[in-house]
Amino acid sequence: MSGDGGGRKVGEKGSVDEAGGRARGGTAKTAKDDKPRVYHKTYGEGTVLKVERGGMSLRVLFDRFPGLDISMPARLLRRIGGAGVVREPRPSTLRPPSDPAEVLALRQTIEALRLGVVPTRDLSAYTVGRDTEVEQFRLMLSDGSRGRALALLGDYGCGKTHMLEIMQGIALADGWVVGRAWLDPQEAPPSQPRRVYHALARSLAYPETVEAGEQGLLPLLESCEGLSLDDGTAHLFLDPAVRYARALAERIQQDPGSLELGELQALMLDWIEGRATGLSQELGRKLSRALKYKGKVYALSDFRTLAKVYGYMLSGLAALARRSGRRGLLLLLDETELFSSLNKEARAQAAIVFRVLIAAALPAGGEESIDLDDVEGGGHGAIRNLPPRFGKVSHLALCLAATPGSASEDFLRNTLGDKRVLELLPLMRKDFVLLSQRIRALYARAYPETPPRALSALEDKVDSWLSRGLPGSPREFGRKVVDFLDFCRHTHLDFAG
Repeated sequence: MSGDGGGRKVGEKGSVDEAGGRARGGTAKTAKDDKPRVYHKTYGEGTVLKVERGGMSLRVLFDRFPGLDISMPARLLRRIGGAGVVREPRPSTLRPPSDPAEVLALRQTIEALRLGVVPTRDLSAYTVGRDTEVEQFRLMLSDGSRGRALALLGDYGCGKTHMLEIMQGIALADGWVVGRAWLDPQEAPPSQPRRVYHALARSLAYPETVEAGEQGLLPLLESCEGLSLDDGTAHLFLDPAVRYARALAERIQQDPGSLELGELQALMLDWIEGRATGLSQELGRKLSRALKYKGKVYALSDFRTLAKVYGYMLSGLAALARRSGRRGLLLLLDETELFSSLNKEARAQAAIVFRVLIAAALPAGGEESIDLDDVEGGGHGAIRNLPPRFGKVSHLALCLAATPGSASEDFLRNTLGDKRVLELLPLMRKDFVLLSQRIRALYARAYPETPPRALSALEDKVDSWLSRGLPGSPREFGRKVVDFLDFCRHTHLDFAG
């Protein structure tokens, strides 16, 4: 491989330019000064000690690793010297971290890759081939003039879960509260709006406490004093829930050892998070006895016909997030292809649930809105008359993920339009090469004791793997890369030979 100055291949007989003079015909001036100098994009500059395998490989002593000579393919090296000097980039990606906590975090990320699961730390650094999708998602969050709703389509193994993790990380970093749930035939069937609501409500994560993970509704309830529109209309469920939550927090602070207050707070959360039904009357009595505030507690029921009520609830939570100084509420709902396996009646009900959720994330009027006049209200009295969203301005963002080629894809495209559908295409060879390089850099920082020859060997190994065909999924490939690096680190063989 030629250097920047148009020099000869490393290991080829001929002139070698050095700072102190010129040697011709391969005759060295001294044993030390005239040894060829080379550059490697990962290990930096070094001195060639020996030409091996007829010039196919070189044994190099790199300046950064004194006392350790490495054999590697000549094609990976550039000769340097004279006008053809190659400047070494700053080696920040390989500098071992000095903070033990950072080393632990890096190794946790490696362990996630080792297990074939999506790591939760520095996700954007290990995301390849998804720049367009990431940019579209960022634009959706930043500009709510057309509403914030989209569909994410991707086959199993193509990185759909990883993309949802990226979306969650971006939103949290941007100040959004995030709820993420998976539809499930038992726990959260799409035809049961209360169960979908519960799966989302209990999963809420907050931008100021990302490391705490899922925290449910309590941090959101305790961060406001109430929830009313500008015209004074209070949210039927969330306004009393906020007031009760704050009153309970004050009492618990005064008497932190009270089991009764702790149980009452748990019961209140069971109600407002939709965890259990039939609590409203008992809860109302207990709260009235324990606290000065006497707001009415309405029931959150499990009827299929209450889709509008739970659209009202989730858009209310988004308004509450905005009122508390956060950007709003992002909901990520995965496995929506479960829609395809439902019977005719349940599928029709699930379609209503999805339409209500989508409508709550889109503008209340105009071309981008969804008409819900055909959706009947459920419940009785005040509950039956609730609108499907709280307020005209939405602070709710929504992403529904599904596999392509299903009935759910048809529904999402018909409801949202093709412009709101992101379809993940399979990664290309260059994407997997880049992914291997990023994992290698991460691994070198997590395990500084890894022999450099082990890291160097990965490049050839990846070429060999990819020459047989592209991996089935990024997770499968990441696990394979880490397994190989683990093997190299523990066996101490000369892998480039």
